Amino acid sequence: MMLSQVSDYLFMGSLVLLIITFFLHGAGIRGFTDTGAGSGAATDLNMEHEHQKLMQRQDSLLSRMIRSYFFWIAIAGILVSVVLSKL
Repeated sequence: MMLSQVSDYLFMGSLVLLIITFFLHGAGIRGFTDTGAGSGAATDLNMEHEHQKLMQRQDSLLSRMIRSYFFWIAIAGILVSVVLSKL
């Protein structure tokens, strides 16, 4: 019974750490989309360029989050809690 409680607390703590890591190193308050004012008429070329810029920004946010130590600590905590719950 005690091992199950430790597993539950470890899982919840790791999940909270993962959410905090997402907000600090990931998208955070900025979000994934660019909400800046447009430059006027939206042409196909302009829309394609904005889409490419958005994809590059998302890729950099994802890579920054994956390089974070807190992300991997949270993932390891979740995996350990799953293993502990199976024992």
